[in-house]
Amino acid sequence: MRVLLRHAGIGLYYAGRKHWVGDADSALDLATIERATELSREESFEEMDVVVTYDDDPSCELVLPLRRKEVAEPGPLRAPA
Repeated sequence: MRVLLRHAGIGLYYAGRKHWVGDADSALDLATIERATELSREESFEEMDVVVTYDDDPSCELVLPLRRKEVAEPGPLRAPA
């Protein structure tokens, strides 16, 4: 299993500090989803996906979008109907 970071907007994979590649095989394996998430937060990356690939089936991948949580504007509360 490999855990990669991919920029959702341009499709490039993270390969190390300030280095991006178009080929998943050349990307840096971050080993865990937690590490990929931490790195994305530490580097203030925007529009990132965590991509999990499996050695036994390279055509299968799990894509987890990482997006900043939108803070809702405070407004009047309404009672449920």
